[in-house]
Amino acid sequence: MAPPSADEWKIIEGLLPGGWEDAARTQKAFRRVRYTSAPGDLLRLLLFHAVNGSGLRETVVQAKAAGLRAMSQVALYKRLKTSDRWLEWIAAQLASRFRELPRIEGSRRVRAIDSTTIRQPASKGTDWRLHYTIDLGTLSCDWQELTDAKGAELLERAPINKGDVLLADRNFLRPLGARAVVEAGGDLVVRLRWTHSLLLDANGKRFKALTHARRLRVGRPGDWSVRLPVPDQDPVEGRVVAVRLPAPLAARAERRALKSSERKQKTPDKRSLEAAHFVLLFTTLSPTVLDAAGVLALYRCRWQIELVFKRLKQLLKLGLVPHKQPAVARSWIAAKLVISLLLETLYRNSRALSPWGYAIR
Repeated sequence: MAPPSADEWKIIEGLLPGGWEDAARTQKAFRRVRYTSAPGDLLRLLLFHAVNGSGLRETVVQAKAAGLRAMSQVALYKRLKTSDRWLEWIAAQLASRFRELPRIEGSRRVRAIDSTTIRQPASKGTDWRLHYTIDLGTLSCDWQELTDAKGAELLERAPINKGDVLLADRNFLRPLGARAVVEAGGDLVVRLRWTHSLLLDANGKRFKALTHARRLRVGRPGDWSVRLPVPDQDPVEGRVVAVRLPAPLAARAERRALKSSERKQKTPDKRSLEAAHFVLLFTTLSPTVLDAAGVLALYRCRWQIELVFKRLKQLLKLGLVPHKQPAVARSWIAAKLVISLLLETLYRNSRALSPWGYAIR
């Protein structure tokens, strides 16, 4: 694979956010003209290195053959080391465009939030965590943040606009995060663990979701009003919505729970195996806005973000970063995100603007 030609690069530059060249200097990625004459040459090289999947030496050789200014692999390594903030800035600006898409008056934006892990060479665990939201109306990324492995999955990480409805997995149900969403004028639908002990019923007693779910029949969802206490703040008013899975799906879910316990070398709790027979959700949506069946149907759309992560890892090879040095690794991951968001922008333009897929200048 060769770097993009001059004509192809002009198209890519037309997709970049305004001020990206100035940001190269303010973010200290481009300080002096030595190996690259302009920020565009540097970005062209960084993106090529990320998408090509080759080492530093091969990247330099191929770039030189394509007519880019000569740079040693050591020099490229140093540029990677100082370009992480710039590349993350570009990725954030590209993602923000999708938050500004026009919407039908009165409609609500439904978003899925999740994170995926990234490993470094020879690593046996998680080294990086990519936090991500997608607009389920367009399947476009509208926010992303890269942290180290300690970066917790928090609803309050993501920017929330009035009217947003966030769909999230079990790890995201935390009092402060739920309060942040509600105070911003949004709502949430989050998977509930049967062990979640914070919910209270209308009488202020602990709400035991599994106890209530046991009474359900297949095809008849349950719906109960609850409160989620928040330290030093008003509680979050919500509902628990649950449904019993049909026997074949319940058996499959129970097998997954058993395998998960085996991987962790733990003896499974009988109640955990029983809980696998249900889908338990917590939502702040009013029943006048969406009934229990609607909430369950809406939550199924959350799976789309898992498919996005699958594409990022299979097509763009995002799951395993080839660099160990933290700043270099961040630059490589950010470059991958820039490529992904540029592809989204190009795809959107091809549908909305013209058959050739880019704006005429």
